[in-house]
Amino acid sequence: MLNIQGRGLRHAALALFLFLLLGGLPGTAALAAMPDRGMAVDAFNSVTKPPASRQSNSTFGSAFGTSPGSAQTGPVEPKQPKAPVVPGATNSKGVLRSEPLPLRQSAPKAQPEQGSSRKTAAHAAQAGQARPQVLTLTHGDAERRALVTLPKAAQAKKGQAAPKVPVIIFLHGAGGSAAQAMRQTNLAGRAAAAGFLAVFPEGLGPPGADNGGQTWNAWNCCGYARDNRVDDVGFLSALIARLRADFGADPGRTHLAGFSNGAMLASRFVLERPGVAASLASVAGYLPCDAPAPSDSLPVLLIHGARDQVARFAPTKAYPATGRFCEDSPARAQAEFWVRSLELVPKAQVLDGGKSPARMEEYAPQRKGARGLVRFVIVKDGGHAWPGGPRERYRYCDLPTSGVDATGLLLEFAKRAGAPAQEKAKPEPAPAKKKRPTR
Repeated sequence: MLNIQGRGLRHAALALFLFLLLGGLPGTAALAAMPDRGMAVDAFNSVTKPPASRQSNSTFGSAFGTSPGSAQTGPVEPKQPKAPVVPGATNSKGVLRSEPLPLRQSAPKAQPEQGSSRKTAAHAAQAGQARPQVLTLTHGDAERRALVTLPKAAQAKKGQAAPKVPVIIFLHGAGGSAAQAMRQTNLAGRAAAAGFLAVFPEGLGPPGADNGGQTWNAWNCCGYARDNRVDDVGFLSALIARLRADFGADPGRTHLAGFSNGAMLASRFVLERPGVAASLASVAGYLPCDAPAPSDSLPVLLIHGARDQVARFAPTKAYPATGRFCEDSPARAQAEFWVRSLELVPKAQVLDGGKSPARMEEYAPQRKGARGLVRFVIVKDGGHAWPGGPRERYRYCDLPTSGVDATGLLLEFAKRAGAPAQEKAKPEPAPAKKKRPTR
């Protein structure tokens, strides 16, 4: 009897509590009209429905991708888009390519940022990369550094001169470092396997800002190097001379590449030191509106994320429209600059399967045998990042997308650009004129 009464009192108290909580509204239809209906419906369901049939209408649960009974407490990282296979554009794994197939190699595991390039040898070995050497030289009253990775085929014995080898000089982005660029691209090991001398110079930053504030002086960008008018073009010239003298770098196969601010300096060097670079590769870079026209032709590879909010395809909230094309759409303007300056065919040959992870536009020279060429790869879901790189977010960058192998595209492009010119085919003799039959 006491148990029955106790249960009755508890049920009566619970009913009174719900009545007061819901403001006297009689049912779920009325609950839907309440501003905070999510919490009210959850409370109503907890009493009126068994656990198996309860449904959470919490706004927070849906926003963070949680479900009843889930242990997830934070936002869910969006899934990377799958790269569908496009005939002629991708390999069996859906990675964008062009003939021949770029080298494939697994990316190194993410490692914490190092405080100095001098510490990177052991770190690179742990990450599965080729072991780099630290090269130092003095230029402009400052000690400059670069990490150098020898190609496997060129590992000469002590006392022997290294053979002439192709070289790729890669320039990191603003706020990056030589060590960070090696991890971001996984270029050192793959370049060494492909027979390239891989070189990662390091920019300058304020005193005490080692591996955190290094930038390059690339016209209107960026930071310390720009503000202090650092002679980075001169530094690269001195570095190339040193690479030729000490490492046997081939003068005819020296390729410049870079990311973001580094891509801008690579472009500046090519324009101000014509004839030195065999090719240029710019990833997530752009040019100022008053960039000088090149005085020498060369192959140019441009790789760009269509969702890049720094080097943009269109105006954004942070960078509203100015009415000046090169400022509002610097990504597309850069491609048009090279196509126009190199006097290429303005209509591109387009490789795009619709569902492909990227669109490739290739602009050929107007006359046969000319050296100029522009290949413009647009990563459809890419932001300001190195496509295909490890899932690390670097300063001023987005997370990279999968499906496009920027490192493989760079290596394949450099190999083709540095290939010896084929002998010109001899013209076929004109067909002999038929003799008229004599009558």
